[in-house]
Amino acid sequence: MDKKFGFGVIGTGNIAKFHAHCIDKIPNAKLLGVLSKTESRARQVAKDFNAPVFWEIEKLLSQSEIDIVCVCNESGLHGPTISKIAKAGKNVLCEKPLETSVKKIDEIADWVKSSGIQLGCVFQNRENPEYKKLKNYLISGSLGKILLCQTSINWYRPPSYYEDSWRGTLSMDGGAALINQGIHTIDLTLDLMGEVDQLSGFMDTLHHQIEGEDVAVAALKFKSGAMGTLSAGTALFPGEPESISIYGTLGNIVFSGGKIISSTVESIQQALYAKVDDPGSGASDPMAISDQFHIAAIEDFMDAIQHHRAPTVNIDQAKKSVALINAIYKSKGNKVSLNLKNTDGKF
Repeated sequence: MDKKFGFGVIGTGNIAKFHAHCIDKIPNAKLLGVLSKTESRARQVAKDFNAPVFWEIEKLLSQSEIDIVCVCNESGLHGPTISKIAKAGKNVLCEKPLETSVKKIDEIADWVKSSGIQLGCVFQNRENPEYKKLKNYLISGSLGKILLCQTSINWYRPPSYYEDSWRGTLSMDGGAALINQGIHTIDLTLDLMGEVDQLSGFMDTLHHQIEGEDVAVAALKFKSGAMGTLSAGTALFPGEPESISIYGTLGNIVFSGGKIISSTVESIQQALYAKVDDPGSGASDPMAISDQFHIAAIEDFMDAIQHHRAPTVNIDQAKKSVALINAIYKSKGNKVSLNLKNTDGKF
């Protein structure tokens, strides 16, 4: 990749600092500005990464050398923020979720289309080589006909995690355990299993003093005919690595903590002996993750801009997980049918 890219980062919380760190490690990327409403955080990020601080988004967006703006502020502010970036003609790399509802994501799609910019959403686990291996096993038919998928994101967050005033709120977080913590593994589940036809879900706030859910479960029926279960939480002490277990007519496979850990398929079993780096899990610590997949996601977006192609996770892809989560919120134990139409013709 020959082109040099200038970056701006909106936000100075943990994930914004993580973006700045990843940008700093990419040879042809340079952080050229940070926007924050918190002076102490902004000064620290500026010091750590030698980048100027901006207090007004218009001034950040007026910097002609900035090509890509990373949106790392509160989820419920992603839409208004992206609207301003699109009007300024800058490309957008947004942290998950793209927004808190399908309706708001559709509005973002209209802004992006009219401005002609590129937009990508960070679901960095798609870049995990172990996940790609898992997906290839399913595509190649190693498991036979897929019958069942069990997804769990049974995590824990201490009460102090929710002291940040926007976390766990309906207006800024869109919910809690599903749309904030669970969404990464839900994204992988949908990428593996395809469209969901119907679901029935329950959620509740059983431990934390928040508006959103800290425990949720759902039963899924995929359009392929396969069944699925989903559980997620932030009250499930001490927290265990997220996992996806898939069962087919020829055997099963278990993907946990970012690695394939077991399979009853002999050819897959033989490959399990290969050494794999530990990618980390956010089971009990949201920042206990490796930077390698974030770096790969940023580089994918840079390459997409340079070569005029869609990024790995575009708007349609990013909408799928939010649509499923919105449907679980809507369900309240009732059966919900999903009829979301995308430009790529999928769920």
